Formats: sequence, structure tokens, C-alpha cells
Amino acid sequence: MNPIEFGEKTRHDHFLMDQDVAYTNHGSYGPCPRFVYEELQRIRLEQEQNPDRWFRITKYNLYVDCVRAAAYRLDCNFEQIALIDNATAGINAILKSPLPIFTSTTGGTILCTNLAYGSVLFTIEETARERNMKIRKINIQLPIESKQAFIQQFKNELNKGDIENIRLAVIDHITSTTALLFPVDELTDLLHVHGIPVVIDGAHAPGQVNPQLSLNQLKCDFYIGTFHKWMYAARGCSFLFIRDPILASQIQPSNTSWGYRPMSFQLDIMTHFHLQFFHQGTRDESSLLTIPKAIEFADLLAGGFDRIHQYNSTLSQQAKNFLEQHWNIQGKDLFPNEMQAPYLKMILLPDLAEYKKTDDDAVRLINDLIEHYKLVAIILCINNELYVRIATQIYNRIEDYIVLADIIDRIRK
Repeated sequence: MNPIEFGEKTRHDHFLMDQDVAYTNHGSYGPCPRFVYEELQRIRLEQEQNPDRWFRITKYNLYVDCVRAAAYRLDCNFEQIALIDNATAGINAILKSPLPIFTSTTGGTILCTNLAYGSVLFTIEETARERNMKIRKINIQLPIESKQAFIQQFKNELNKGDIENIRLAVIDHITSTTALLFPVDELTDLLHVHGIPVVIDGAHAPGQVNPQLSLNQLKCDFYIGTFHKWMYAARGCSFLFIRDPILASQIQPSNTSWGYRPMSFQLDIMTHFHLQFFHQGTRDESSLLTIPKAIEFADLLAGGFDRIHQYNSTLSQQAKNFLEQHWNIQGKDLFPNEMQAPYLKMILLPDLAEYKKTDDDAVRLINDLIEHYKLVAIILCINNELYVRIATQIYNRIEDYIVLADIIDRIRK
């Protein structure tokens, strides 16, 4: 089978979004391929045809198959990974579970950065309040001159002392608000030297950081990632990776349900770790079960992640270059090229008279672009400037970013 032709033909033939809309923000809620969406509907129809059979028998076997497929694709063991709805569910489970790092002694500190995703920061705040803990937030200063300068900001924080009270560090793989690619291996090594366990929020990383992400080759203790951003599964399909299977057995989801005390026959096919997150009553897990079709789409129809990565990363750089030249803003990068996400780029916007350089007006501009200009783009306020975070996916082409430039020009006038 010849792989599909990326760009306009892929968008028309293999995705379902409105053909009149310029879509330059796959990273937030990006659509899944038609091939996967049809599988999602087939699963839901099968569920509806005999709900009792589905919830009592069918879904367990399908879930096990999907966990095994996920473990194989991400290079880890079956016992180390569970499927969850989204990354926020994963960080809540880690921070709110009765793990020894929290229960062995009272108090302690959680280390994070100011660039963490909003819901992650909220979860850290709530956890600190509930557990009577403190938060040490590294205030990452932008722009960043080099990877070593970035790592030095972590070293400077650790050099302040009181390291023995840090129970856990939460870092990003790729930040959502700035598209900054963290040097996770170097940071994990640094934190481990001081005996600090590491959680990596990898919501944007699988399918983007490199053609094949290996969880076994990473050194972190916990990893949270998604299949529905860059790996083509239906929305509501993510994963939680726990390196130590003993710790995995102690992880609990925020919602306590039937998996809390499973029956013996259920434990014959999966672990307590899996059941805690999967056996959640009558919740619709259909999205989780689209992983095999998502893998099939990427490998067979799209020609594999090497081909996908080549297209998306090349287009991303081309779009960035075009927009910077168009608005005459070269040399305004927030961080060096080696720390820029392959499929996400931050572009400084020209001054827009009708929009202030605030978080509120950034959101207002996002909504106005959707409602009035048929353009989907994410706008962010950083260092008191408005930026557009562009994303590239195999249905995009350079014309999408020309549309973006033209619309921003119209707003400027």
C-alpha cells in the first residue's frame, strides 16, 4: 500500500474538520483521522447493541489488547502502563495517591516550574494544601540563551538548599504554553543525584519528540502522555507510566470505583493498577480502545512515524520562517532552536490595536479568530507580548499559515 499524500489531500480524504476553516492548532484538541473516528463509532455501536455484554465481558479483553499495544509502541512493560482519559487525570493520580514519598513523613515540598500546564499547577496547589506541603516553583526566565543556561536555572534553585525536603519534582517534556522542549534526560539525572523522584508531563511529546518514544530509555519515575494529540487516537486517550510496578500498585485514580477491590477473575487478565483506572462503572472508554486503529493509521496509511516526523518538522520550520519574514520579526526567539518543539513554534505577533497584550485579550483573540475569521490558532501572552503558537500536522500545508498571516494583517489595519 502506498502511503497517503500529506497536505491538502490528506485533509480532504482522511480528516473530518470543516474544509472552510484554516486549522493551525492541532496541539490543543486536534481532530483524529476519519479512519480512527469510524472505529470509535463502531465501538460505540457495539457497546449499544448489548451494553451488559460490553461492560461485563467485551471491554476487558479489548482494554488488555490496547494496553499491550501501547506498551509495545512506547517500549515499556505491560505492568508499567495504564490507559487514562487525559494527562490531568494522571497528575492527579500521582500527587494524590498514598505513595511512600508522601506518607513516610508529613509535610515536604513539591518542585515545579512556572511553565507547567495550568491544571498541573492547580493540582500541585491543591495537593500542597491537602498534604500541608510547600511548593518550590522555579521561575524560568525567558528568553533562554542556551540549554545549559536553562539547566543552570534548576541548579541555582537546588543550590539554595533544603533539598532533602523535596518529595517530588514535576517537569514538562514539551510545555503547552511556550512549546519549549525540556532536556528531560539531563534534568532527571540532576534531580536524581539529589534523590528527588521525577514526574514528566509529556502530554505533547509522544508522536512529536522523535519518531519513536521509548519510556524504558527515559530515566524518570513517572510519565504522563497522550495518544490523542500527536498519535492519532480519539480524544480522551492518554496513558500513565510508573517505572516501579510496586509503586504502580499503590497509585489510585481520583475517582474511587469498582477497580478499588476487583474480583479474582479480573486480576487473571490485568493488574490492580490497570483495574483501578479502567473499572470505572458505566464510563464510556471507547476512545481508549482506538489505539490499535491509531497505530494502524500511522504505520500503514501514513507510512510510519519517520515519514510523519519528517513532514511535520519540516513544515513547522518553513511556516515559522515565513511568518517571521512576513512580519519582519526575525531574531525574536524565546529559546534556541534545539529547545523548540518539532511540530510547535512560537511566533511573536505584530502589534494589534484592538487587542491588549494580556492573557484576557489573548483568549479574546482566539475566540474572535474562530468565530469571525474561520481560523483556529492559539494565542498566548508571554513577557507582555502576544504570540501565536503554530502547530503542524500531516493535513496542514504552507497555505494554512499564509491564511494566518493574512488574517492577522487584516486585524492590524
